[in-house]
Amino acid sequence: MKTDGRRRLAWRLVGAVALAFAASMVLTWVLHERMTQGELHRLVDNVFDDVAVHIRERVDGRMLRLAAAVRDRVLEMRAEAWWDDPDESSRRLKALAGELGVDDICVADANGLLTHSARREQVGALDFTKAEGQAREFAALLHDKFELAQTLLPDTLRGEVVKYVGLWIPDGGFVQVGARDRTIRNLARTAVTGLTHGWHVSGSAGGIFITTGNGTIISHPEAGREGGQWRDPGEDFHCSRRDIEGFPVYVVIPRRTAIVERRVLVGTSAFLNGMALVLASVLVGIVIAGWVRAQARARRAKELAMAADIQENAIPRVFPPFPDEKRVDLYASMKPAREVGGDFYDFYFTGTGRLAFLVADVSDKGVPAALFMMRAKTLLKNLAQSGRPLVDAVTEANDALCEGNAANMFVTSWIGVIELDTGLVHYVNAGHNPPIVLRAKDGSAAYLRSRPGLVLGAMPGAKYRPGEIALEPGDAIYLYTDGITEQPDSNGVLFGEERLRAGLEGGTVLEHPETCAGTVLALVEAHAAGAEQSDDRTQLLLRWRGRA
Repeated sequence: MKTDGRRRLAWRLVGAVALAFAASMVLTWVLHERMTQGELHRLVDNVFDDVAVHIRERVDGRMLRLAAAVRDRVLEMRAEAWWDDPDESSRRLKALAGELGVDDICVADANGLLTHSARREQVGALDFTKAEGQAREFAALLHDKFELAQTLLPDTLRGEVVKYVGLWIPDGGFVQVGARDRTIRNLARTAVTGLTHGWHVSGSAGGIFITTGNGTIISHPEAGREGGQWRDPGEDFHCSRRDIEGFPVYVVIPRRTAIVERRVLVGTSAFLNGMALVLASVLVGIVIAGWVRAQARARRAKELAMAADIQENAIPRVFPPFPDEKRVDLYASMKPAREVGGDFYDFYFTGTGRLAFLVADVSDKGVPAALFMMRAKTLLKNLAQSGRPLVDAVTEANDALCEGNAANMFVTSWIGVIELDTGLVHYVNAGHNPPIVLRAKDGSAAYLRSRPGLVLGAMPGAKYRPGEIALEPGDAIYLYTDGITEQPDSNGVLFGEERLRAGLEGGTVLEHPETCAGTVLALVEAHAAGAEQSDDRTQLLLRWRGRA
């Protein structure tokens, strides 16, 4: 009797353990499935967000250039006698829209009233100062001289999905250019082609693909694979699609790399359920702690890689940058000390015959510095291209960078704007190293020293001093960051300003400006003699060749 009772108790214990084990496996399976799907969706959302930034930047740039061309033509049209005739002006604007390949052109006066349009029925029907929705945003162009680009949005007036950009008119009002999704694909196809080269997701088999409306692939993770027809990758891959600025974008992730195999987690749970409660708790704690650390390391590595990609794509890498511009030679390079650096350089036109160029150094490194760098770079570019004097643009950028700067980061920068017809350079030094002026006449190299202003982002309301220097044909300006001059050797001796100046003297770098960066880096490496790189090394050389 006692034997039978013990057997029944043993079987009940076995049944209870089996039931608990089965329940544990089911619960583990369900939780694992939900966690995996949630992580997968977050990964896909982050990838789409990153791609959207780059696509919109290229589409906005293409449409804003068209808007600038429209503004120039409108300024010419206003002198014609037929401009005040709504029917004739609408016909002419419609012809201009067809010529430029856009769908809509509107002109608003200084009061915000739509006075001219490629669509005759729109003339006088819209007051941007009283409008609602996305049209209301363009009223800001009546007061501030800047450019505005919206995303692809539904047009409440016509019931279509349209992207609008606007550009201020100097004597009041603004021009507005609109394009539907099909038109945007035609306008910006070349700008987007090849955008995602090398962009793999969760392993080399995954990637980001951009297609046309009919499915022709125009951007493939592997260079040279464009031109094929998009096809579903099959059940072995997780595939998501979103339309960004009219372009279908696909994110493809191999399921074997995106999802942890269930049998590993389920087998581990079965083993733990067979152990004593205390031992199981200890093992679970160890496993969870290790998993969390591994996930944190992986997430950190992913963030660093993403930040490095953002920085790589944000800094111009194609030289010469303006092949048709014969008045100036320009070359720049950056060698980060870590995966993500804190330096950056930039150059862009701020108007007809005016080219801005700069070098900057953020106070920190890594992901926070990369984000602060992107913010500073965008602010400086937008303000410099707004038509403001350079010193005013730098002052406003400083005030904007001070807002919400809880990390107390700052950036040093030397910013110049050269008049390409005269060689006159206007500049502002915001706490940065003095540049070196290279003279073609005698091969001399001398520092352009001036009293620097406060670094950007440190204190709102700081005042900055403008400066000027005139270049003769063949002269150049060399900008750099302190990663060049402050590189120590094994004894702690810095490379220094004098070695840098002497290395550039003699005029040889002026004959081939693109070799300047390599010459300086070779001198710095020889001085370091194997010592670790202490900071980012960024350089920019601009040579004025004279009026064309």
